[in-house]
Amino acid sequence: MGIEEAILQEVREKSEKRGEKRGETQTKIKGIQKALERNKLTLNEIAEDFEVSLEFVKQVQSGEVK
Repeated sequence: MGIEEAILQEVREKSEKRGEKRGETQTKIKGIQKALERNKLTLNEIAEDFEVSLEFVKQVQSGEVK
């Protein structure tokens, strides 16, 4: 494998990881939105359940994060 091929491979792998992370984040956002709609858990409980910060939950609640 030449240097160019190695660089391209590394770029592809990093892009895939970023895509996976975006997908995970979107899944968490949708779950948080559903939990907020149900109105059965506190914001702190939602943050703990989804392993995110309280500030992130508040941003989802306010619509800052979609």
